[in-house]
Amino acid sequence: VFVAKGAAIAAAGDNGISFEELKRRSWTGGRQIESSLKKLPPLFSDKAALKKFKDRQAAVTVEYKDIRSHRGACYLGLDAGSTTTKAVLIDGDKKILYSYYGNHKGQPLELAVKILRQIYDRLPAGQTITYAAVTGYGEEFIKAALGVDMGEVETMAHYKAALFFQPEVDFILDIGGQDMKCMRVKEGAIDSIFLNEACSSGCGSFLETFAHSLEMSVEDFLREGLLAKNPVDLGSRCTVFMNSKVRQAQKEGASIGDIAAGLCYSVIKNALYKVIRVKDPQDLGQNIVVQGGTFYADAILRAFELLGGRRVTRPSIPGLMGAFGA
Repeated sequence: VFVAKGAAIAAAGDNGISFEELKRRSWTGGRQIESSLKKLPPLFSDKAALKKFKDRQAAVTVEYKDIRSHRGACYLGLDAGSTTTKAVLIDGDKKILYSYYGNHKGQPLELAVKILRQIYDRLPAGQTITYAAVTGYGEEFIKAALGVDMGEVETMAHYKAALFFQPEVDFILDIGGQDMKCMRVKEGAIDSIFLNEACSSGCGSFLETFAHSLEMSVEDFLREGLLAKNPVDLGSRCTVFMNSKVRQAQKEGASIGDIAAGLCYSVIKNALYKVIRVKDPQDLGQNIVVQGGTFYADAILRAFELLGGRRVTRPSIPGLMGAFGA
């Protein structure tokens, strides 16, 4: 409180002013105060454009089936991520019988055991998991602890899931809680892989932390950005610099929506210009599939479409793609 105390001491020797005088000093005569921050185009011009976007994305879905009526073979995929654990149980027709997405809070094995218990509680008597695969950060750990049949490389699991939704996929962007993966596909094989190597400023955990600082859920925070009129250009630097720009934007009167939309642009700029290092977004590919829990947010997806200059495919289960592919 040292600075606040100094301000109080400075104010103590000053003569007060009337409310009318304060009003007169603050009146700008209708002039807009110039901002030092650049503005970006709105994510959506109006509610009609947002609805059209949502209707288009709703078509990319996978079929679900009641696990309690299932008979026959079923296959389990586990994705033990850095902050979350995902699980998908499918039948032979790739219909989803069970799915789980949640933060493991540093205890991935305990959560995997809980998931297995839930599955066996719901499967009809006499039905068992036919085969299981695990992928992600905890692949070897979970495989050894639970006797999972096989481990799959994370990139291959995500590629197999992308193929299900877009058979001609040539580029995959996966933004998770702590990491970001980009995969270029040529002639049915993964040709090159790009990863964020140092900072997670462009990932979901950064957005989550900032939303919580405003005492909002990340879903509510990003929803504010969908129809924001003046998204703030916050750049694509690391978290410390980004926070500094956000504070500056707040001082200059930017709304929560303007900041949320600006951060969505920053996440995608980080992916395009810092991780993939593209010179021209046209080089990304023609059939792009996005994955990862961060892409549950319509605002993130829209920012990618605007900056990339093309429509992309977002499956209805972006956060479950690793488990679904496994």
